[in-house]
Amino acid sequence: MMMRKQIAFALIVMLGLSLMPVSFQGLSFNETSAQERREKPKTRRSQVLGKSAFQKIERAQELLAERNHAEALSVLNDIIEGANFKPFEKAVARQTMGFVYADQGDYQKTIDIFEKAIASGDLDDRVETDLIYNLAQLNLAEENPKKALALLDEWFARVGDKPAPDAFAFKAQIHLSLDDYSSAEQSIRTALSKVQEPKKQWVRILLAVLLQDERYKEARPHLEDAVQRWPGEKSFWQQLSAVYFDAGDEDLAFVTQQAMYIQGMLTTSKELKRMAQLYLYHDVPIKAAQILDEGIRSDKIEASAENYELLANAYMHAREWEKSIKPLTIAAKQSKEGKLYAQLGQSYLQDEKWKEAESALELALKKGGLKDEGQTWLLLGITRTKIDEWEPAIKAFSKAGDFDDVAKDAFRWIRSIERRLAEMARLEKEANNP
Repeated sequence: MMMRKQIAFALIVMLGLSLMPVSFQGLSFNETSAQERREKPKTRRSQVLGKSAFQKIERAQELLAERNHAEALSVLNDIIEGANFKPFEKAVARQTMGFVYADQGDYQKTIDIFEKAIASGDLDDRVETDLIYNLAQLNLAEENPKKALALLDEWFARVGDKPAPDAFAFKAQIHLSLDDYSSAEQSIRTALSKVQEPKKQWVRILLAVLLQDERYKEARPHLEDAVQRWPGEKSFWQQLSAVYFDAGDEDLAFVTQQAMYIQGMLTTSKELKRMAQLYLYHDVPIKAAQILDEGIRSDKIEASAENYELLANAYMHAREWEKSIKPLTIAAKQSKEGKLYAQLGQSYLQDEKWKEAESALELALKKGGLKDEGQTWLLLGITRTKIDEWEPAIKAFSKAGDFDDVAKDAFRWIRSIERRLAEMARLEKEANNP
């Protein structure tokens, strides 16, 4: 269920507004021009700016390019408040003023002034239509998607039956923000059907719908195509890996994660740790150890007891017992329980370092909290026999005898030690009495 949620919410579609250079014919915040978005609508009689208005508008544009917003607004206000300027010139001044406000990031003021420019009825049809499209974008940016949709519907009605694909993609964005996934899908599929090469953002929108609806099988071919078109896009790889995993294709999910790792897309401690765990799961422990060791050394992976334990386990799975000792020691010191000291003792046993193993196992039992305490006592007894500590070994085996799972082995060891001690005593007696 968690994986499904991760897939469903993996894609966030964000709207970005880009300001185009101001022109007298009307401006667009969209990447495509007004001419690309729609067929030419039926227009009113063309109007022109007088010389004085033209000069002031031109000066305002220059000030806007210099980001001198206050003076640009002052120049435009001279036209709006002036008695000698025509209604058309005042409407164009308001239109231009909207772009000054937009450049300041004040979208609400931009909306207000554009609405006044349209309400005047003095702009050319084409300019008015473009401003309606801008208003739809601005309202979506201001988190008013219902109004944005109404404006865009009005725009569609004005431009006729041949809007460009970008308009359908924009409509899909609005529907997506309204959680109307069915309408969003219809609009984005229309946009995609009108182009030979899909835009990345459009594919994101379609995937947002499919993943939100948990239609992972349908999303899969789109994601496979997306990672080939845009191999550097991390989110597509993440989603594809999750879709593979959901379908039970663990090998493909692993390969996808490997591709991300090779491209340097995995950068956080959580991501790198997850990659190491995948290598362990797929029985490539030495690669897991390499990722963890390099990550901890470079501070890319958190130097926590848990991660040191994982590093030690990777080395132990790779049978690199000696290399497992350092990370296990660090992790064991930080742990409140004795489990890691018990693992450390086993690593020392593998390397036949009996005294070190004895110390580690003793610390494990001292810290406690062991799920296999009997096994730890048994190993401690065996370790002590390796260094001829017979009586301490018997004490350890006696403790182990209290646990049913190892009691039989423990008593067998005790009998073996007793026989050996008896044989040693006999031989000593014979040596002293030739």
